[in-house]
Amino acid sequence: MGRGVKHPGRGGIIDTRGPGPRPPRRPLRVLARWFLMAVVAGAAALAGPLATGPAAAEDGLPPVVAGPAVGGVVPVAGAVPVEVSRLVLSVNVEAEEATLSLLPARVTATVEARYTLRLAGESGRPRAVSLRFLAPPEVDALWDGRPAELYPGVYPGEQPGQPAGTGTEPGPGTRAPWPPAGAGLWLDPLAGGFYPVPSPPAALVASQALGTDVILRPGQSHELLLRFPRVALGWETSRYLSPVYQLEVPLSPEAWAGFGPVDVHVAVPPGYVAGVAATGPDQGGPEPASAGQGLRDEAGRAGSRPGAYGYHRWETAPPRVVVATTATTGMWGRVVTRRRDVLWLLVVTWTVFALARAGLWRIGRRPDGWAWAALPALLILPLAAGWVSWHSLRVPLWGYPFSLLQYALWVGGGLYVAGRLLGDLGGFLWLRWLYRRSRRRAREFPAGGGPAGPAGTAGLQEPSEPSPEGARPVPRGSGPGGLTAPAGGS
Repeated sequence: MGRGVKHPGRGGIIDTRGPGPRPPRRPLRVLARWFLMAVVAGAAALAGPLATGPAAAEDGLPPVVAGPAVGGVVPVAGAVPVEVSRLVLSVNVEAEEATLSLLPARVTATVEARYTLRLAGESGRPRAVSLRFLAPPEVDALWDGRPAELYPGVYPGEQPGQPAGTGTEPGPGTRAPWPPAGAGLWLDPLAGGFYPVPSPPAALVASQALGTDVILRPGQSHELLLRFPRVALGWETSRYLSPVYQLEVPLSPEAWAGFGPVDVHVAVPPGYVAGVAATGPDQGGPEPASAGQGLRDEAGRAGSRPGAYGYHRWETAPPRVVVATTATTGMWGRVVTRRRDVLWLLVVTWTVFALARAGLWRIGRRPDGWAWAALPALLILPLAAGWVSWHSLRVPLWGYPFSLLQYALWVGGGLYVAGRLLGDLGGFLWLRWLYRRSRRRAREFPAGGGPAGPAGTAGLQEPSEPSPEGARPVPRGSGPGGLTAPAGGS
């Protein structure tokens, strides 16, 4: 009696027993695959609404947190008229990667504010001026290149980032900062403009008010340099895959006798994008962002959306400068920006993988040399699907500690890709060996010329037509029996 050899691809059998009925297609395996795809699609549909909610940056912290404001130098109300002839703001965003890759990075900024001050009008003698500004715990101040003496002070008006009523009353010539506390507006670094946040921002930490006394000489320009290292940024986690970090620098131009141009330089690390905008009641308040809306300053000119570096200039100082940044990891050219988009991307990726692999195996089962054209694609396909999945799952989709479950997906996906590579390669080579053995036997024992003997010793004919999926190769001059033995066999 002849024997049948199991097909390594999709369950088909190369039959060496002679003519006979076709082997079954194993419909249960096909149904199991479609059932698995349906389960994955259903899980994505159910997990989509869960993935749209805000993911906290760290366990126990709110999804929207307002960072402390820095800068905002104002003179103490008095009879001395002082003007700012120029202000240069330099913001260098720094991202410190977390110990675990699925934890959000610690994003801070180093801010330098370079004020050029001078006495306004005609003055015949030097004048002493007291200045106030907001600062984090660490600050360096230089007056005309020399260290300035700082002391705790009272900042006029309400401090940004604090609930209303916690600051001092606005002094003469000052007003409360804009936007008011609890407004819930955030700068969109990708689309531009402002958008409402789902909940009022909580205060992370309040800025301290510091003061310094300086001497201004008539007809001379003086420079006040403030440097704030490691400024904590506020974050908002409901809009994009990664949190949107925001920094606010109040300018308060109404507190000065004159305020010249403002230059803003922004530098972000690789993989981040930033946006710059100005807000204030003179603009009627910031408007919610819409698709494609650009960043606007008070004069209606488009602001900048820098990548690795950006620059913007206002000829007239706005009440407040806002800088926002976010990481673009896993966004695929800003096409996948929401967490639910990642789940659907994975469903589409693996559906295409399953369909493409089935088509490639139809080519790989051919008995001729065209089958080798499918081998490179069979090896590249699981690698491509695994790389897309890994790149998409590098961003935490849920808040800590639930995002750590993605490590299990990494391990499981890596094992599956490795197993699929070895299985497809081994199955393809095994099938080539079976076809080669079949042709060799067909040459040794031509049809009708096999030696007499027990059943199963006859030669096999060479197949000439590719068989459909799960079926046996059809030989030349034979019936539907597949690779057949000559007459006199089993």
